[in-house]
Amino acid sequence: MDELIATARLDELPVQARTRHELARVLSDKGASLGRIALVVMSDPGLALRVLQRANTVEHRHFRFEIATLEDAIHMLGTHTLAELERQAPLAEDVLDAKRLRHYQHGCGRALLAALLALDWAEIDRDRVPTEIALAALLNNLGELYLLAHGDARIDRYLDMMECAHVLPHEAEYVTLSLSLEALGYGLACAWNLPEMARESMRGRNARHPRPLYVMLANQIARHAFAGWRHAGQGRDLELVSELLGCDPMTLFDRLDRVIGRFNQRALLYGLRPLEALPRDEPARLDRLCAAPFCLAPRADEWMRAARALSADRINDRERLILAWLHGLHRGLGLNRVVYAAFDLPRQTLRAEQLVGTDFEPRFNRFSLSLDRGGIFAQLMAAPGALWMNEANHAELSDQVPTDVKNLTSVGHFMARSVWVAGRPVGLVYADRRSSDCALDARAYQGFLELSALAERALECLGPCSPSG
Repeated sequence: MDELIATARLDELPVQARTRHELARVLSDKGASLGRIALVVMSDPGLALRVLQRANTVEHRHFRFEIATLEDAIHMLGTHTLAELERQAPLAEDVLDAKRLRHYQHGCGRALLAALLALDWAEIDRDRVPTEIALAALLNNLGELYLLAHGDARIDRYLDMMECAHVLPHEAEYVTLSLSLEALGYGLACAWNLPEMARESMRGRNARHPRPLYVMLANQIARHAFAGWRHAGQGRDLELVSELLGCDPMTLFDRLDRVIGRFNQRALLYGLRPLEALPRDEPARLDRLCAAPFCLAPRADEWMRAARALSADRINDRERLILAWLHGLHRGLGLNRVVYAAFDLPRQTLRAEQLVGTDFEPRFNRFSLSLDRGGIFAQLMAAPGALWMNEANHAELSDQVPTDVKNLTSVGHFMARSVWVAGRPVGLVYADRRSSDCALDARAYQGFLELSALAERALECLGPCSPSG
């Protein structure tokens, strides 16, 4: 992925032919408002990226900070430069084959719906710059759009697999892509110097902050809407949106209908039929437990790669070290969700610092646990230790697992280990397989313990540090 990011060019992302026609029409109207022009640009992520990047390369005495909204970018560049940027871009219809063009158009449409949803929620919350959140939501699926434009065959397999209602995006990525779309998008956003809000909304751990959480949830709900409200997880996502906005579900559903109605006015531009409204009878119908369509296969070479990196003292950055460890557990052992939670000793709290395999689970990414009421995790942090919750000990230990953790994970079996550095507890690593159909086993637990021990020693070599983020 590092090589892919290093060679990636923003100008590989094409614009759509209908953008060319619509932009020409709106720019010919001398009375067109900035908001109307911005909607045309926002409707095409390829053009939005060009406008944003160009604006942030221009030195301007009135802008001390990065430009993070399309309105500001268009205002700075002017309509002549805007038209030039569009004319210089390749057309999607010219550079993409029919199948990839359809996927690309749908991806652009989903990005627009996410932006409109995020804008609506930010305005409800009286955010100081709602359009900044909308732009971040528009660019949140950058990794997917780039792979389509770049010509990577793996993205076709990923999107085909996502047609199955019970396949979760994390597992489809694991099987078809061998990389995380969120991590790819974040790497591209950094390489292309996209605004901080757009970048940081691509990191799961930032789900603990409201503004990035709006972005993540907007993309989740847009994904559910495009799938005809048939993908698992939509009930939990809608519940979290309702909590975040402080409104009852029916009020939220009414607002969703209005935003989707606004999007449907442009649906034909993406080759789409109007999207269905959210079913009111049972919006959480697919949140019931379903059999896992497949389990993740462990990859011994990935585990060994992580083990060598952690034992060779080659990693001198704490964040990279922890991510190498978690990726080794995720890909090397086929553990679906892996979390490193930093321990705040004065507050007796564990909080997710890095997560792997949870890109599309905003609620899970908000993992935070107070230890003041005791329980199995408090015991783990009191002294170095590890636990594999399984069939043999579940009856004995289940009552000691905090209810918050049970509700968050929806699984009864997991692995956990406290992490100690310089004689004090600094964090806890947690892993599960998300579904009881994919059982944990002794071999995975042994690999979990061995790699975690290597990571702990590597952290010790880094010396005293504070949690990142």
